Amino acid sequence: MGDDETRTQIYLSEGADNTARNRAEETLHKAGALQSAIFNSANFSSIATDAKGVIQIFNVGAERMLGYTAAEVMNKITPADISDPQELIARAKALSLEFGTPITPGFEALVFKAARGIEDIYELTYIRKDGSRFGAVVSVTALRDAQDAIIGYLLIGTDNTARQQAEEALLKAGALQSA
Repeated sequence: MGDDETRTQIYLSEGADNTARNRAEETLHKAGALQSAIFNSANFSSIATDAKGVIQIFNVGAERMLGYTAAEVMNKITPADISDPQELIARAKALSLEFGTPITPGFEALVFKAARGIEDIYELTYIRKDGSRFGAVVSVTALRDAQDAIIGYLLIGTDNTARQQAEEALLKAGALQSA
């Protein structure tokens, strides 16, 4: 093979490698953009913690719903710190009875089922920075590494205020009809 043929083959193989690499980079970029768009939705609070429960990520929706900036909570508190403490105690008691094992009120009560691979969606009262409260529906997922060890948790929440107000209005209307 002559030098010109060798250079042509090298050029063509590098071109093929670049094309594959460019496609892979484009796919990663699109996936990253999609992930970012989902995570930064202002309609849902997305709170990610480390394995011990300390908040690592606090999205725009969480900031809007709770009134804290990400900087105020990241690496400082757990989701239990912004949850109604009485509800955490009640949840810990209920889970302790359900699973026959003592569960500590606090972060453990929020993630106990998810840590065991059980789907967990529940209602919870969050406490805003200004002290006001609102009902939320929270879905909890354990985040695992390649060896299936828990590396953190993801709590996705939605403000449940409108639904609760509608239910209260229906109850009042029903009470008026029966009076």
